[in-house]
Amino acid sequence: MTDLPSDEPGPDDALAGELALRVLSPEEERAARAREASDPAFAAEVEVWNEHLAGFVAEIPPVQPSASVWPRVEAGIAPVAANDNRAGFWRMWALGSTGLLAASLVAVALLATRPTPAPIVQTVPTGGVTRVATIAMTDGGTPVVALAYDSATGNLFIAPTDAMDGASAVPHLWLVRPGEAGVQLIGAIDGSAASHHHLTDVLASTAGQAVAVAISMEAPGHTPAADKPDGPVVATGALQSL
Repeated sequence: MTDLPSDEPGPDDALAGELALRVLSPEEERAARAREASDPAFAAEVEVWNEHLAGFVAEIPPVQPSASVWPRVEAGIAPVAANDNRAGFWRMWALGSTGLLAASLVAVALLATRPTPAPIVQTVPTGGVTRVATIAMTDGGTPVVALAYDSATGNLFIAPTDAMDGASAVPHLWLVRPGEAGVQLIGAIDGSAASHHHLTDVLASTAGQAVAVAISMEAPGHTPAADKPDGPVVATGALQSL
């Protein structure tokens, strides 16, 4: 594996690392991709980062969730699905997401390796990440977002894949509460770039108790009611504690 430069990273090295981690804004990523295509030296720095991160991911052992997780999740969601036809989709995610926890942990670990200086996203929560989820498409199981939540600080970290790039609708993130408590809207998220959100006290309390998260696609400029998506729910994932 190619070693990273040992000196203090310069602007180009930091930019190459941010491009490899996909934590740039859409405009910054387009500019960086254009430079990568035209500047061989910069492209080589990006490749060094890609090789380094690939080796880092390979060293992370797989994580198997506890056997008690899914019975608790299904017991919490079943009353919602049984008593509200609108909530039938909240059970669909349980069929294919058990093996996705390891991907969430990888995404959190990659965010933590971002080189200094880090001008765009605060990637190391001070209280320690305590809950993670990989949100996957209900149709096919393709991962779309890795999520990490720090219950000590209320910080929420979101790292999307490219699965929602180019979508005309706006992705909105939801918390699935246990029992018959229904769902709670967090809000619109960026489906193409990593982002950091600080939850309000009310949302932080809900996030600490939620059993799952989901994404609906809403019309641009439209905000649905806090307890019911108007657009289709396209992706879901279970919240797991570290």
